[in-house]
Amino acid sequence: MEEKKLVQTDGKTYFAAMDLGTNSNRLLIVNEKGEPVYRDVKHVALGEKLAENHCFCSQAMERAICSFMDFSEMLKLYHVQKYRAIATAACRMSSNTKDFLQEVKKTSGIDIDVISEFEEARLTLLGAKLNAPKDKKYLLVYDLGGGSTEVTLATNSANPQILATVSVPLGARNSSEMFNLFLYNEEGALALEGKVLDYLKPFLEKIQAFDYKENSALIATSSMPLRLVSWIKHHPKYDKFASDGQTVALDEVEKVIGNMLHMSLQERSESPYIGPNRAPIFVAAGIIFRTIYRALEQKEMTASLKSAQEAIVAELAA
Repeated sequence: MEEKKLVQTDGKTYFAAMDLGTNSNRLLIVNEKGEPVYRDVKHVALGEKLAENHCFCSQAMERAICSFMDFSEMLKLYHVQKYRAIATAACRMSSNTKDFLQEVKKTSGIDIDVISEFEEARLTLLGAKLNAPKDKKYLLVYDLGGGSTEVTLATNSANPQILATVSVPLGARNSSEMFNLFLYNEEGALALEGKVLDYLKPFLEKIQAFDYKENSALIATSSMPLRLVSWIKHHPKYDKFASDGQTVALDEVEKVIGNMLHMSLQERSESPYIGPNRAPIFVAAGIIFRTIYRALEQKEMTASLKSAQEAIVAELAA
């Protein structure tokens, strides 16, 4: 096994953010200037079978616990002074979250904060704002996760004010399981679309009070929009850094999603923009994604790698 060596920090201050979702666990370490010095993403699929069993299975917990053990080593290597680890929809839903959090603390020393839907929306907004254009009155921030989907309307100002937000308890992984959408089928697709719109309706009614349709920038976080932008821009493969901050027409997104829905599981697995880990859950992700952007009646979207983690490290540094 390769021995890890301490990073020479020269007395500098380092901050870290960890974001545990239903599919992935992400680590970001920045220096005192807020510049990223280390990133990692672990595919843990913590929400595997959660929709069916209402609790984390042992294999999923083991994957997530191991990821935190790895992250703990990186915190030590960089002499990280402050960190915040958050967990979102999966940990809000599972009946054995407390046992899981205790095991993470025992094995890695990391304390995890299971945040509310509003706190998740707030952090995502502050991170996504880093990719927002200056010429729009409002921001529509759209975060499609593995276990839930958040949409927020906020002012596009130095200190953005949340005007309305919704957390739809449907994401790429749990919807794939609940609606049997590992392969496209019209019955499951229509049922998922209808359920998403049911959850979204009160939010859509509330934002009618604002002139948002022609005056908003739609900022979409998570890997789904970043993958779609790589696809549309004909990158050689999925490149989240090249896609970050890129704006594309939703007409182009519509075409790509339409083609993707009818690909076989093997074709999605072999796609340079999807891959084997995402292939089983990409159909449901596509249906949720287009259902919501259609309802928002926007013409383009900006994909953002910057999200809750960037907000966390900025607040730690402040």
